Amino acid sequence: MKISKKEDFGLIFMTILARNYTHKYISLSFAAKQSHLSPLFLKQIASRLKNKGLIESKEGIYGGYRLARPPHKIVIAEIIGAISNRIVIPSCIQGVCRLRKNICSCFSFWGEVNKYIFLHLKKIHLKQFAKL
Repeated sequence: MKISKKEDFGLIFMTILARNYTHKYISLSFAAKQSHLSPLFLKQIASRLKNKGLIESKEGIYGGYRLARPPHKIVIAEIIGAISNRIVIPSCIQGVCRLRKNICSCFSFWGEVNKYIFLHLKKIHLKQFAKL
């Protein structure tokens, strides 16, 4: 099981937006300074989150990013799901396993593990995660 940098940084970015939740937009440079992360990497993450409807963006001098919904209406599973679709990645998906995924018993097992992890993550709201 491995949580990627993108998933970690996505949670960090969403936490910054949650802690600054208002109707104004938060600049990417502000989020980068707060998190000590690369603005370019945050922009990639923001793009995925925006495509899934979790954040909104606005260009211009007063532009930036903000949550599309209040922090208590966003669950961690949505954030992780916007960035990747699995937490546990079996070897057969990565092409490392000697078996093909259609004959690998591990594939279905890890699929079930992913399902249970996401079920649990659906119970945790961004507000809780950000400790608001």
